[in-house]
Amino acid sequence: MISERAAVYGTSHEGYEVAMLLSDAGYKTNIIDERMKTAYLLGKDRPRSIKELLGEDTLYPIQPLAPALAEAGLVVIAPRLRYSDEGRGEWIQRLKEVGQNISKTSIIVNFVPMTFGGNREAISIIEEQSGLKANENFTYIYAPANKKEVASYIGRPELAYFAEKILGKYNWINDIEVAETLYAKLTISQYLNKALEAAVYRDSKITTGLAGNVFLDDMADDLYEIQLFADTLPHGDTMQHYAAGSLKAVNNYLHTLESFLRLHSREKGLKAIRSRILIVWSFDSFDMKGEKPRLQNLLLNSLSEVFGEVDSWNPEESGEERRKPPSVDKYQMIIACSKSDLKYCTENIRKNDDQSIISASIPIGTF
Repeated sequence: MISERAAVYGTSHEGYEVAMLLSDAGYKTNIIDERMKTAYLLGKDRPRSIKELLGEDTLYPIQPLAPALAEAGLVVIAPRLRYSDEGRGEWIQRLKEVGQNISKTSIIVNFVPMTFGGNREAISIIEEQSGLKANENFTYIYAPANKKEVASYIGRPELAYFAEKILGKYNWINDIEVAETLYAKLTISQYLNKALEAAVYRDSKITTGLAGNVFLDDMADDLYEIQLFADTLPHGDTMQHYAAGSLKAVNNYLHTLESFLRLHSREKGLKAIRSRILIVWSFDSFDMKGEKPRLQNLLLNSLSEVFGEVDSWNPEESGEERRKPPSVDKYQMIIACSKSDLKYCTENIRKNDDQSIISASIPIGTF
């Protein structure tokens, strides 16, 4: 018998989406704030997004984390991640917290992308903390977020297919290690086209032979996994080589963009140190993998070493004040990091003769 209660561990956008699915399917669903150690029981009057749930003015009732996990027959793990040594420690702590509070017969669905051996490590931590055994006492499902092509489980097949009815159709792989390998292959192969464009575009003067319309926003997608595979797969492994090469291509593109901005400011009769730049990039700050803010920070840090003032604006930021566009008059260069940002900037920003809107794309464009 499956409990009619469910819990989503993590305040990511992906986690909230599945929490709403579970709630709509009739489950009493808690979404757990992994940072504040509290739970929110979603009702009919639930907020439309995780931003609203955790917003500055929220009055949504909270409850303790432990019973929300212990009473759940289905637990989805979807926390916000940070790719760093500290982030690695946080991930281990998250797994321990889940393990300490789950009950027998639970179904655990892990949305977090894993490298080779990552699921066995996660299962081991959960078993150690709970005193339970996968396959005997609980079912563990590996289902990386937004990738239905690869999933696997350890436990009762009927429970895996039960979860599938709610979460959506998966392509099940019998062996979880094989699923990790196929996931790496799928992710790297999908990323390679973008990486090749970035690798070829070593000089902003190159304008032919490019597919075009690849923005920095596109390069950020799946960068979490590319970094993970580059760092954890054995050196000499072909997939590690592809992943590491893809990272290098993205870094090279950042240098190409910086060189373009240097040249552009010189052509405008400005010294780089006197130039002001605004980076416009719309992204969901509650995205599970945190790829876009991470790449944005790399760009900010790189440009700040060269130019006089570098600021950023995210039109999707929470809070009315932060959503308001900044005064753009003082910036000589406005960098649009996605197709939608470029459309917004060209249609809504009244630039003067001293300003340029520049697309962070391949090839780089000036408007």
